[in-house]
Amino acid sequence: MAELAKERDWIIVSGDLRIRKNPHEVKAWEAAGHTTFFLKTGWINLPFWTQAWKFVKFFPEIASSATRAKSGTFFSVSTMGKIQK
Repeated sequence: MAELAKERDWIIVSGDLRIRKNPHEVKAWEAAGHTTFFLKTGWINLPFWTQAWKFVKFFPEIASSATRAKSGTFFSVSTMGKIQK
C-alpha cells in the first residue's frame, strides 16, 4: 500500500471485504487515500461471466460515484448495483 499511495488518481475495486474488518489494513487503505469500491459478499457466489456482465452494467454508476467522491472514500457495491458509502 505504501508504494500505491505514491500514485494518485487510482480507483480500486476489491472483492475482499475482510479488509474493512482489520483495523491495520483499514488504516493503510485510508492513508493511501484511494477511492475504493468493495464488491459485497454475494458477488463471490456468482459465476464468473455473471460477475463480469453485472460489473460492466454497473460500471457507469461506479465511475460516476468515483468522480464525485472525496479521495479515500470507501463504497460497497451490491450484486443489484446499489452503491453505498
